Amino acid sequence: MADVQKPYAKYELLPKLSYNIISSLMDNSEAEIIWKLLKYQTKDDWYATDLTKAEKRVLVYDGSPNGSIFSIFLDSGMDETLTAEKCYLRIYPYSVNPEDAYKGIIDVAFEIICHNNINTLSNYTTRVDSIIASLLTSLNGVNVGGVGVLFFDASKSRGDKVQNFNQIPYKAKVLIMSTRSG
Repeated sequence: MADVQKPYAKYELLPKLSYNIISSLMDNSEAEIIWKLLKYQTKDDWYATDLTKAEKRVLVYDGSPNGSIFSIFLDSGMDETLTAEKCYLRIYPYSVNPEDAYKGIIDVAFEIICHNNINTLSNYTTRVDSIIASLLTSLNGVNVGGVGVLFFDASKSRGDKVQNFNQIPYKAKVLIMSTRSG
């Protein structure tokens, strides 16, 4: 009798992970503030009307040569020198940490980068912290289609954290959340 082994982890969700999270945020009413703070650049953006799905889609980078007109990207780092007074969100697989041959933890990074001149809002909060709070409210413990349950829990992944990485004239933080995959 032959030994039947479980299939090894393939992590096939990696290429679609970022897009599936963005799609989930598009349909999540708790994430509306994220879209407003990415689209507009005034101190009262938190009070603006909700965006339509079409308006949200226009904010997501589609591979066009002029990336500076977009606000949401599916990979890390800045592609070109930025000078615009706007806010950016980058979502991507940050690291893959196998637990064994069959499953592991995928850490997902959410980089929020905002020009200093527009970071503070009229409700005495910041764009960067408001987006992080909304990401946690919208995604923590939520089963995102094609991704699995996202979590922010250091007992499950030591990489889960929020960390500053400011670079003048931008204020920036990275939120690391995780999901189990195999």
